[in-house]
Amino acid sequence: MSQAISATESTVVIEHSKPNSPLMGQTKRYLFWVFLGCWLGGIFDGMDSSLMHIVLPDAVGELVGKSVGTAVTSQVASWVSTVFLLGWMLGGIIFGRLGDTLGRVKAMVFSILLYSLFTGLCGFAHSWQELAAYRFLTGVGIGGELVSIATFLSEVWPKKTKAIAIGCLLTSYQVGVFLAGGLNFLLHDWRQVFFVGALPALLVLFLRLFLKESPLWIATQEAHAHTELLLDDAGEIIRPPSLWQSFREKDQLRSLIVGSLAFTGLLVGYWASLAWIPMWIHSLENVPPNAKSFATMVQGSVAILGCLLGGPLCDAVGRRWSIVIAGLGCFGASAWLFLGHPTAFVPSVYWASGALGFFIGLSQSSLYIYLPELFETKIRATATGTCLNLGRFATAIAVLFMGVVVQSLGGYGNAAFAFGFSYLIGTLVMFWAKETKDASLL
Repeated sequence: MSQAISATESTVVIEHSKPNSPLMGQTKRYLFWVFLGCWLGGIFDGMDSSLMHIVLPDAVGELVGKSVGTAVTSQVASWVSTVFLLGWMLGGIIFGRLGDTLGRVKAMVFSILLYSLFTGLCGFAHSWQELAAYRFLTGVGIGGELVSIATFLSEVWPKKTKAIAIGCLLTSYQVGVFLAGGLNFLLHDWRQVFFVGALPALLVLFLRLFLKESPLWIATQEAHAHTELLLDDAGEIIRPPSLWQSFREKDQLRSLIVGSLAFTGLLVGYWASLAWIPMWIHSLENVPPNAKSFATMVQGSVAILGCLLGGPLCDAVGRRWSIVIAGLGCFGASAWLFLGHPTAFVPSVYWASGALGFFIGLSQSSLYIYLPELFETKIRATATGTCLNLGRFATAIAVLFMGVVVQSLGGYGNAAFAFGFSYLIGTLVMFWAKETKDASLL
């Protein structure tokens, strides 16, 4: 008679074989260290990914030469941004798979080391090609880190307050955006800014000392190892399903498509605003000193509030409706920011930038709460990483043709708003998605 480990049996293994299982309750002290480690990782993700947007005009201008003209500088800047996004996409998928095979904490540590090292090396770049290569590898690490922290926290945190905890976790990225603006405000040399961006490497020591592997992941690995020792009626070893077979089970493929489309909608619009706001402000009339840095800081700080409200909103109205509300808000704020300020800089740019930051934060936290809940433990990191990063390919293509789009649509503002329509993708796809508010992780 064939034997297999059912979902119920796996749950029993998880509940009784691991004393630190989230189903049996983690100590509050350990949960504090878990949250702190993930939160610090998210801060440095946000900071390192945002540094380039702020210093891009200065860095590229110095490396290609001031005499080449604005058009060439913009094109080179789009190439650097594109390879960074491609690295981010690749890193999210690769480290997602590593998280499922090697463990969540190991994937987190490797990704931090990678992006810390190459962020620091950006400060030594002698050509734009060298800078692009470093930014590609920085992107690989950042993409892997975001997948790792979201998956890890979703598995170790108690279900009752998990949505709120993940919403609070997402404030870290926006704090990092704020810090990036502050760094550029204090350090006027773009090379020094990148040197400071290498500091996250110190976080690795903290993570290795205090964080243990996810008990849910450990139990799943043990269950799969036990399955390989079982025989079917013909005497053949029962193998765990392949990755593709796992995706075909229990609507996992449908969830992958929904999650990828939803996050792609947010990502394309978010990247257009985050990457183009400094250059858009630079193109306006009557721009005060440090306006780019201050707008970035406003956007990042108000986004923190959006992230904090994401958890309570998801618990109140459900994951799907929270994502819909956030997507509509992003679209409306994008219209106010870019269409409401066509030529000259006025103080309301800060208000509109803050409104966009708020709804982006709300959307981010809602999606980071939702996506890990869609998948089983054995493919959670791989699937979440895929959802979070497939859209970066579309975004990378859009950024690659940024110069052409800006010229065709008559300026950065019109181009950024055009990409703002992508926010509506997330609202539409949610009507095909399933709700996970009261579901348990499998």
